[in-house]
Amino acid sequence: GFGTKQLLVMIWHPSVTQLMDQFHLHRQPLVWPSVGASLAKYYVRTEADALFVDFEGTSTADLVTKRITSAFSAGTPLVCVNMLPEQERDYASLDLRAKAD
Repeated sequence: GFGTKQLLVMIWHPSVTQLMDQFHLHRQPLVWPSVGASLAKYYVRTEADALFVDFEGTSTADLVTKRITSAFSAGTPLVCVNMLPEQERDYASLDLRAKAD
C-alpha cells in the first residue's frame, strides 16, 4: 500500500477531433484505449484499496465527483480517473433495428 497516503491519478487522452490530430509525429501509436488503469491495478493489494472510474463527460460529472469524494473520505489509497477523450464523451449509444420495405 501507500501507508496512510492517498494518490489521485488522472489519465488524460489526446483528442482526435481534428484531422491534424491524426498526424502528430510526437503521438505514440495506440494511445486509445489506454492501458494505464489496467497497469495501476498492480499497485494495490485488493479491489477495496482502489477506485477506478471513467469520466464520460458532463452527463456523469456529478456521479464521478461523488464517487471520488467518497473514496477520499473512506481513505482509499488509490483513486484512478480515466478521462475519456472528447470523441468518446457525452454520446448516446443506440442499438437500432430498422426494416425497409
